[in-house]
Amino acid sequence: MEENGLKITRDEAHPGVVIATIDRPPVNAVNVDFFRTATEFFRDIGRDPKARCVILTGAGRLFSAGADVKGLNDRTTEGMFFRSQWTRDCFNAIRGCQIPVIGAVNGGALGAGLVLASVCDIVVASEASFFGLPEVDVGVMGGTRHAARVLPDKLVRYLALTGQRLTPQELLAMGGINRIVAPENLMSSAFEIADRIARKSPLAIKLMKDSINLTEDFPITEGYRIEQLYTTLASAMDESKEASAAFLEKREPRWIADLKE
Repeated sequence: MEENGLKITRDEAHPGVVIATIDRPPVNAVNVDFFRTATEFFRDIGRDPKARCVILTGAGRLFSAGADVKGLNDRTTEGMFFRSQWTRDCFNAIRGCQIPVIGAVNGGALGAGLVLASVCDIVVASEASFFGLPEVDVGVMGGTRHAARVLPDKLVRYLALTGQRLTPQELLAMGGINRIVAPENLMSSAFEIADRIARKSPLAIKLMKDSINLTEDFPITEGYRIEQLYTTLASAMDESKEASAAFLEKREPRWIADLKE
């Protein structure tokens, strides 16, 4: 499937893994149509029983140069409200996707591109990648609040106020990404992580991600209490009992979702 610059594919060698590719030449600048399509995809994919993990990457030499600035001076207030709604919905849909999303950042991730990476659960970056928030250079705002989830405040302010770029090594040192690999190893590295997730209990993974998202902004006492409630819920599931049995019997678990396929 390919619609509005979002290409969806699957690889038989990696069952359960869905590849979502940003494909809007020449620099994968994203517009409202892309945001709308991506929102719908990430909202729906978690309900697919054969989907266990998504890899989000970019086609060509950039991950995403950010928002498409064509016609910037012609934008209306009404149009900007409409666009802003779909932008928020897209970022929320990726972060709130029922299954994990791995960002495979193949090149530049600027502005909205950096945000797209930041809302992924795990990020693998190519040595050729770079990151920045250059909105100030075109007279708009955006990206700082999401960036602040994965980067220190002073670094976010530096990026937003100067428009400067960061190397993947700098971002890794700050904990903003998980791994740096050679460009030719980017997708194999992302698949390695995705395959590991795809072998886990589908229901447990969904509960785990939901628990992490829900408690992220909670104080530790309240957050841990909610996490314990999720643990109680997970422990009551048949898949939890199967996980324990498989571990004790030294065999591969047979998940309920697998049996229904």
